[in-house]
Amino acid sequence: MLKFLRFKKIPNKKYRSIIYREKYRYSNDMKERYISKKISLLIYGLETSGKSKELNKLYENKHLIFNMSKTKSILIHSTDSLAEIFFNNLDEIDMEDYLLSLDDDKQIEAEKNINKQFIKTEALKHKAKKSFLFIDDIDKFTGKKLEILKSLVRNSKKIYATAKSDKSIHKTIYKTIETKGHISINLKTTNSFDATNYALIALMVPFAMSGQYAVVMMLLLANRYLDKGMSK
Repeated sequence: MLKFLRFKKIPNKKYRSIIYREKYRYSNDMKERYISKKISLLIYGLETSGKSKELNKLYENKHLIFNMSKTKSILIHSTDSLAEIFFNNLDEIDMEDYLLSLDDDKQIEAEKNINKQFIKTEALKHKAKKSFLFIDDIDKFTGKKLEILKSLVRNSKKIYATAKSDKSIHKTIYKTIETKGHISINLKTTNSFDATNYALIALMVPFAMSGQYAVVMMLLLANRYLDKGMSK
C-alpha cells in the first residue's frame, strides 16, 4: 500500500487542504483522510518509509497550504549542526526582531555578542513564537541540540515532525506536543516486499524466454497477492 500526502484545492477556499491518501499498488481503490490544519502533525515510519519526503513536501508547499502572512517557519533536520540550524533559519530581519524585543540594556549587550551562539539560540527561540516548526527525525536529537529543540517545541505555534514512533520521542518533547494537541499518521515501509518482488521478477525471466507463459502468469498473480497482503 502506498501512503502519502496530497494538497487538495477546495472551491472558494484560498488555501489547500492536507489529504492523507492510502492506495494499493494494483488497484484504483483509495482512502482519503483530511488532516486538520489547526493542530500539530506527527508523521511516523521506519527509516525507508518516506516520512522525510512527506515532511519536505509539506514544508515546500507551506505557502499553498497555510496563511503565512503573519507566520514564519523553521526547518530543522536531526543531522544539521548548530551552525547549519542558525544559518538556515535566522536572517537579519529575525535578528533585528529579536533585538527589538529586548529592554534597552539587554539589547546593547546582545548587539555586542550578536555572532555568539547563545544569542543566536535566543533569537531562534524568539522566532519560534511566530513560527510553524518542521522537524525531521525529532527522535534523534541529542545533547545541546536536544535542549534547544525542547525550547523551540515549547515556543512554536505548531509542530510538523517525523519520528519512528511516539515511543521513540523524548518524553518531555512528546508531552509538550500532546499539550498543544496533535494528530498522527503512520507510513509503512514496503522494502521487505520490494526485495521479494525483484526476486519474483528475476524468476519470471527464464520462464518467459522459454515460452512457459502459464508459469509467468501464475507468478504475476502470486506477486500481486503478495503485494496486497503485505500492504495491509
